[in-house]
Amino acid sequence: MKVLESEFKLISSTSKINRFRSIKEVCMKFYFAILSAVVLLVFGGHFYAQSITTENEEISQREYEIRKERIIKFFEKRRKRYEVVTTTKTKSGQIVDWIKPERQTPDGKLEKAPPRNLPEITKSKDEVENPYLETKLPDRLKEVLGKDEVARTELQLDQSVLGPKGTVPIVRFDLDSYLKANPNYLPKDPMEIFSKVPPPAPASNDRYYAVWQRFGDVYGGIGRINIWNTTGPVGNETSIAQVAIIRGSPMQAIEAGKIEHASFAPSKRPTLFTYFRTNGSARGDWVAGYNALVDGWIQVSRTVAPGMSLVPWESSTNGPQYSLDVEVRLWQGNWWVRAAGEWAGYYPYCKGGDAPPCDEGTLFSAAGIRDKANRSDWYGEVFDSSAPAATSTDMGSGAFANQRWRRAAYFRNILYTWSPTQAWWWGSGSISATDSACYSGDGPYYSSDPNWRNWFYYGGPGKEAAGCF
Repeated sequence: MKVLESEFKLISSTSKINRFRSIKEVCMKFYFAILSAVVLLVFGGHFYAQSITTENEEISQREYEIRKERIIKFFEKRRKRYEVVTTTKTKSGQIVDWIKPERQTPDGKLEKAPPRNLPEITKSKDEVENPYLETKLPDRLKEVLGKDEVARTELQLDQSVLGPKGTVPIVRFDLDSYLKANPNYLPKDPMEIFSKVPPPAPASNDRYYAVWQRFGDVYGGIGRINIWNTTGPVGNETSIAQVAIIRGSPMQAIEAGKIEHASFAPSKRPTLFTYFRTNGSARGDWVAGYNALVDGWIQVSRTVAPGMSLVPWESSTNGPQYSLDVEVRLWQGNWWVRAAGEWAGYYPYCKGGDAPPCDEGTLFSAAGIRDKANRSDWYGEVFDSSAPAATSTDMGSGAFANQRWRRAAYFRNILYTWSPTQAWWWGSGSISATDSACYSGDGPYYSSDPNWRNWFYYGGPGKEAAGCF
């Protein structure tokens, strides 16, 4: 245990393990860069050349128009399955289709959301005691750590863009923007459009992380994510802040939080996202994917849906701070996601969305997350398309973690659901970062203050920082 900066006098559980990059860190990064280059030259040169040729393939104007028409019809066909009742447009420019919720399942029935009075906040008998969860914040720190404001969606703020009663929203993929951004080349298979969006990945060599992990049986996670709008990721890269509930090999997971990427909002601004995976890195309908872009997500809320912009709720340096509440919970066989105070929807027990017994089998396996998970992560993530070279995409606010309150991004009030009806505060472990010269973590810290039971800071500017390469 240590003291958090002499002026604060707050007890923390760990040392700042990521404040400076060690010599070992530099050597390891150099080693993997050389190794990657060798592997690429020896084993992957032909494949790499094929990939580049395909991506930059010169297609005729006639072929472009054929593919464009195919893509337009593909999206029209997917919308027709929902039988869209009406369409509205938000102030930020997002197009929202309103559908009857019963159109999402074969039998027209939706599952009931978890009750509001659960989970009960109580310790598990196996929980290691952490006395600092009962430590009062020093007066001087109370003056520094203010209370952040609650982030909401545009539909919660503007009733004029709501659809008719009895309908729920599906945020439409911005096809017009996609076509404008790709005037010379379009994929032959429209499903490739979704595969070009980098998925969140709790383990990968082309990503940077600042993460707090917990291992052991869990049934969900609860916490708050500080929302910032940076200058936007570089190219096709992503900047993410999220929770991931994980189990199995190949990996199965439910992930939710904030994402910045060109495909989800104008100017790459922050949006709410969900992601599910049933078979490692495979993607497709009832396999894996973002939001409602592939089949798997069942929308329930009228005002909170994955893909919605978080534009009005952006924190500013030395200014107001905003945080989004996020929860993932296994309830009666279904994995539910709550955000902005509402249960947005769920990933069903049965593949296809029908009720048990499942005609097509279960969406997740018994060895995966069907009945529970065994790992939960809260983390910032940057997908680096130029790996192993560093990127300039910002993580969090773009400031390093040691800048702290009103400058660095943070997660706070994190709980793990240790039974279907009970949860407790995270009270152990440390923050790790992939490369603290590019993006860092600071914490975790604890107190008895109801707004700051636990928290950690994370983020950084990437290759703009000295020593990040």
